Amino acid sequence: MSYLNNTGYEAPANDLISNLNEVQARQIQLIRELSHELRTPLTLVYGYMQSIQRRSENLTDLQKSALEIAMFETKHTIHLLQEFLDLARLNCHAICLRPEPVLLHGLISEVIASSQQVNSSEIIFESQESNILALADIDRLKQVLLKLINSAVVYSVNTVTVRLEKLSDCIAVSICGCGCKADFQNQSSTFAPIYRVDRSLNHESDGVGLGLAIAKVLIEGMGGTLNVHSQLGEWSIFKIILKSLDSIA
Repeated sequence: MSYLNNTGYEAPANDLISNLNEVQARQIQLIRELSHELRTPLTLVYGYMQSIQRRSENLTDLQKSALEIAMFETKHTIHLLQEFLDLARLNCHAICLRPEPVLLHGLISEVIASSQQVNSSEIIFESQESNILALADIDRLKQVLLKLINSAVVYSVNTVTVRLEKLSDCIAVSICGCGCKADFQNQSSTFAPIYRVDRSLNHESDGVGLGLAIAKVLIEGMGGTLNVHSQLGEWSIFKIILKSLDSIA
């Protein structure tokens, strides 16, 4: 097999593959450099703002409020840059996932406890079995679950329920929210690299981020699937399907 290179002459397919790999490597390097160049000054600025906040007794209420907003936006931008780098590395297969047998009950309980440290909403965990095993990368699955649970908390009015089920040939983890403030019906848009939720529906979140796109790529990298269904104003369900392993006694 051959193709026409930029000189108009035929070249073997392995040259094309080599060129594509080189382009991907250059893309990752460019993104790393840009992320570093942007994150470094932002992290420095954030540190200065923290220092000012610790000595804020001479600031007016308006100045304190402005400082809090500036710190929040700076921290959010730093986080967004890291997500952008993660997504680029995932798309170029520069992040290696290591699926292994995982006891999901304990892992999900741990993630819920972590989420409840920063969220006041009630999160209920439902599971009929405590010994369900699935094939997954532990650290990356934690990352995905935390993102989905926190998203459910932000876009739900009432209680969030996390449901763990062992089906005939797979494991399902569902994150269910009540009174959904966002419409996730369009799957392609929801998991797009930049997804914006109508701010008029939810003033607590800017609706911009790469987290859902990263979550989908990570789950698919473990051999699973991630989808979402919702009814605006009523409910939303993010469902993770993972490969099943036999439950242990």
